Amino acid sequence: MKPFESRKINGLDKPDPCAVSQPRETETQTETHAIASYARKRRDSRPRSGHRHAGPYLMRRGRIFYFRKRLPRCRKNLFLCLSLRTHVPLDAVKRAAALLAVCEKTEPGVLDAMTKKDLAPADARALLMEILRAELARILDRQSDLGAWTDDAIDSRIAELEEENRRLRRAARRENWESVQVLLKRASDLIALPLSEPIEPDLGRQASSLKRRINSVEIDVLDGEEVRTASRPLLAEHGVDDFDGFVRQPVTLTAAFAETRRKYPKKSMQGNINALEKLMLEYFGDIPVTAVTEDRQKAFFAWTARLPRKHGKAHGKNRFTRTARVLTKAEEISQADAADRLATEEIRARTDISLAEKRAILAERLTPRRTLTTIKRDRDGLSRLFRCAAALGVQPPQAISYREIEAHIAAQAPDDTLFVRVTKPKLRMPWTRERLAKFLTCPIYTGCQSRHRRWKRGRLVIRDATYWVPLFVLSTGARIAEVLHLKRTDILFRNGHYCFAIASGPDHPGKTVDARRVIPIPQVLLDLGFVEWFHALPDDHGALLFPEAVRRSTTGDVTSAFGKHLRRILDHLELGDFDEDFYAMRKTFLSMLSSAQVKEGQRQAIAGHKHGTITNVHYTAHETADLKRAVDRADFGLEIQFRRQHGFPVITGCRLANGSALDVEVTLDDAAQAASVVVRDACLSEPVFAFTKRSGLTPADRKAVALRLRRILAERPLNLPKNPLKRAAFEHLQALA
Repeated sequence: MKPFESRKINGLDKPDPCAVSQPRETETQTETHAIASYARKRRDSRPRSGHRHAGPYLMRRGRIFYFRKRLPRCRKNLFLCLSLRTHVPLDAVKRAAALLAVCEKTEPGVLDAMTKKDLAPADARALLMEILRAELARILDRQSDLGAWTDDAIDSRIAELEEENRRLRRAARRENWESVQVLLKRASDLIALPLSEPIEPDLGRQASSLKRRINSVEIDVLDGEEVRTASRPLLAEHGVDDFDGFVRQPVTLTAAFAETRRKYPKKSMQGNINALEKLMLEYFGDIPVTAVTEDRQKAFFAWTARLPRKHGKAHGKNRFTRTARVLTKAEEISQADAADRLATEEIRARTDISLAEKRAILAERLTPRRTLTTIKRDRDGLSRLFRCAAALGVQPPQAISYREIEAHIAAQAPDDTLFVRVTKPKLRMPWTRERLAKFLTCPIYTGCQSRHRRWKRGRLVIRDATYWVPLFVLSTGARIAEVLHLKRTDILFRNGHYCFAIASGPDHPGKTVDARRVIPIPQVLLDLGFVEWFHALPDDHGALLFPEAVRRSTTGDVTSAFGKHLRRILDHLELGDFDEDFYAMRKTFLSMLSSAQVKEGQRQAIAGHKHGTITNVHYTAHETADLKRAVDRADFGLEIQFRRQHGFPVITGCRLANGSALDVEVTLDDAAQAASVVVRDACLSEPVFAFTKRSGLTPADRKAVALRLRRILAERPLNLPKNPLKRAAFEHLQALA
């Protein structure tokens, strides 16, 4: 039997090595993996009939199939071998096809990375500057000890340096850079730059020339010249004016970030500084600030653009588990990339939908990455870091511009029609009337089961922070933190109206100076009995108005802790929404005031925004009556009645919504227009509207469809698709009438 013939072993097929597709002009490597042990035939198994090949790029070990592909020729005799985790041939073929598609797309980039040997000019200069700094620092230290040297020792050292220069010249003729390899390796380790092997000729020549110049400086110092004077021409060629500052130990990223924290002590800045420090230390290591060149900045920001939006939150820590699993940023990127590749290939294989529909589906399924806004904030942090490093006596590089960052990130996009970079920025849209009505009539306000089951219908109305804080934000537009930090002493009676003073104390001065203001209590809160609830608070309630909400946080971030608590309830109520979240209630109130024709100055004063040259605390102190009329212009359509079983007024209804919201489903065609539209009512089993685009549809037919759709949707709230292309296609269909 020939060595490479396929044959059966105990009734099973042994894979034919020739069945693995190989590039031409390559050698077959048979020692990459251990010899596969093939499963023996079980006595109770049925005999297999027919001869089956595993197929291209497939091999089988035991009962499990493996994907096997030769690596590029520049690394010959190596294979990529991955377990497909299946013993079913059909599944193995499908999985191998998906892996092969990924390999073929990524292989050019891998080849470029493996064959590219040119070092960027800025990186080469950073290496040479570090060699120069280290060598001059060594000569400076030696200069202080020369008084103890004898003339013979000095002459011997000078002869050694002259001989070394001759060897360096002879080696440079032959392009032999072994004599400078140690210097380059030491510098590359310090600034974390990969050094190619063998050393590039251009870099080797520059390093050899620099070493000879440094040796000449050392010879002059040994002959009695002062090192600063002897090295001045060499430093001038490299743009260095301050010798002492240059030879000083390099300022590392850790030292620069420590200086940044010292110069920007505000708590609001510390989070941004710490986040950027973690990213830079993982990507660069603790390298000198001067080594963060322009090209390395671009590569760093391209790397951060691949980070999942929720990176760092997969640790699994909670109140029951304190030990967290540690995932590096690179691991999180790898996991997200792998999941996205699988999703992309799955959608690519579908033949029943258009390209635009595929992209729309991928926009919902792919892992959201960091937004450009966040990346630009990191760029600002990098610029801040460079300024602080300059105060430590170094000459840091210039931070690249926003435009350069955007262009470089865009250039990293693959040439793939299905490529979609999903970022999912938070838009914070005002709540729809239907969602507002559903929230204001939920069990929190009409009756819940218990304190810990606020989303279930019951007979209890518990008036605490969970009850009052959302109403405060919704009816006054105050920031969440401002409401949570209200004290009992912040409740005032001024000019005939009950008011509360926001950001009144030094303990919580507010986000800005204009956050300090006095706002009349809206009528909706008075109708719900807020003043009576306030008067009934016991003496041991504490200084804060909502102490139980503040106690939820152990770090001082009361907004996140309470927001997470309320978000959990909203999810149970099926009111959770990424854009229409808790904080968006503030925008909802301001939008309602704008619709009610409230003056811009009054709106800004109520919201705590700067307007003109008037300070809010002075304006709101004397305009109580006008502000009271302004805040009451926000009409929530609430029906409030006193309930004897509760002993206080409760919400019994809301007139905001005219009916339940209709769900809109849109499918796109190749032109990104509506191929099909389905409108459903949750109360009905059949759709209230269905349209499928067909060939031969006349303009009159499209107009009739649009008219029928608009009649059905009249005065009804809609749940539109999140994808902007689908939403635009749906609205364009309505515009045809």
